[in-house]
Amino acid sequence: MRSLKIIIACIIPVVLLACMDVNKGRISDSTVSVATSKPLTAKLVVSNSNSLIMEIVGTVDKPGHVYAEYWTGLKDRLRTRSIKTDGTSYSINIVRLRAETNYNFQVFGADSDGNNLDGPTGVFRTGSLPLGLQDAEFLVVSGRPTNDLTYLEFRQASFRGLVAIDGEGYIIWYYSGLSDEEPYVMDRRDDGNIVYLAGGKRVVAKGLVEITPIGQELHRLEDICPPNGPIHHEVSILDDGRVMYLSRDVLRPGFGHPPVPQEGDTIGIWDPRDDSNQIVWNIFDFIPMSHRVSPDSDSTLPDQFMWGGCDRDPSVQDWSHGNSVKEAWDGTVIISLRHLDQIIAIDEDFQSIKWRLGGPGSDFDFPDQRDRFYHQHTASLLPNGNVLLFDNGNGRPRSEGGEYSRALELQLDFESMIAIKAWEFRNEPDIFSDCCSIVHRLDNGNSLILFGINSSPVCCRPFTIIETNPVGEIVWSVDHRSPGKFSQYRIYPSDSIMGEFKVTNQ
Repeated sequence: MRSLKIIIACIIPVVLLACMDVNKGRISDSTVSVATSKPLTAKLVVSNSNSLIMEIVGTVDKPGHVYAEYWTGLKDRLRTRSIKTDGTSYSINIVRLRAETNYNFQVFGADSDGNNLDGPTGVFRTGSLPLGLQDAEFLVVSGRPTNDLTYLEFRQASFRGLVAIDGEGYIIWYYSGLSDEEPYVMDRRDDGNIVYLAGGKRVVAKGLVEITPIGQELHRLEDICPPNGPIHHEVSILDDGRVMYLSRDVLRPGFGHPPVPQEGDTIGIWDPRDDSNQIVWNIFDFIPMSHRVSPDSDSTLPDQFMWGGCDRDPSVQDWSHGNSVKEAWDGTVIISLRHLDQIIAIDEDFQSIKWRLGGPGSDFDFPDQRDRFYHQHTASLLPNGNVLLFDNGNGRPRSEGGEYSRALELQLDFESMIAIKAWEFRNEPDIFSDCCSIVHRLDNGNSLILFGINSSPVCCRPFTIIETNPVGEIVWSVDHRSPGKFSQYRIYPSDSIMGEFKVTNQ
């Protein structure tokens, strides 16, 4: 963590201790009760920088493994993953906590001789959320989600960071970025570590950062401008541990008569293990600039406020505007190009394009024009070969239904080279999200969808989160509001923060 911690000493027998709230300079109502007895001892460490993270440190007589269980009221317990001791010492992080809530906990262990150890018990109370999160609301309208947790970036003046909520709409984890950056767009490793884009004032992102779930920074890629930046819109962890991202290039003199400089997308790969970084694909090598959608491919600063290159040249046109890139199950790389109304599949060696779907130069026709998509986000290739995307619907012709947004799955027929709608979800009533948004296909076949913006006033606009089953029935619905938040870019389903899991309360 980036600040000091208060260590609450292990005292025998049970003692109630008050936690000093150093931020407010007073004794808070947070209390801790710890009982310890050899061969397993414990101390509770309270973080001053994060009210929803606790740490238990202690000793065992012999090396082995330890874990902790914690719970509130009559709810099922949460159990941490088992931690191997460092000799006879150990440290366990407790996460997935609600603010201003009393918790019971107990430590358990097993030594190298196979002896089970029932360790100390105690209680603690979590602190308050940061001011910027206290007014945030996640109103569960109905149902329960498939996944226990949902991550999201949280970007507004009062709080710039990352957040996770549980199925009941409580914030149970947060991370606050450094004062000069705005974390957004993230991906998680199997161990819970997070890689995020570090948003900057001059460019969309000034680099990539990897943190642990308790907020410790592990790696950082500072890459604002050419030859590899500025990075934008996407971070995707590959199976081999490297990190794929979207960046951009400006081609001069450009396109047209007289020529106008064009900004196009590139794909980079960063390896935090050796800090190697390389651009592996450049759109200018594969797609002609004459393939464009007017007026969006011609947009410039200040209307297209995020673009213009590192020098913020107002003459640069935001030609392709990629917004997602993902590696599919077969190695194919799928990239969404919003300003071309197009999704393309790139061969795994990045040397050729397999196919282009939608927009100018599409390899596929749409027998039913209502199956076309416009200004899409977050495209992915499903195991059945279909393409899943969030169809924002900007500029959709009236003959095709006008401007509305939906989650859309398209079946690709490679013999007749046609694309046919296999599934869609449209909210009732329709929501038009003219930017942002995402759809995930979950392992059970359900889809988690975010409508990331709407036309309501910024002061109080809701951001709608929906999980739906394959036949379109809503199984979980959430309205997220936060005063002054302009948009919600993405959400990410998960089942744990640090490998913790539910166990039935005995």
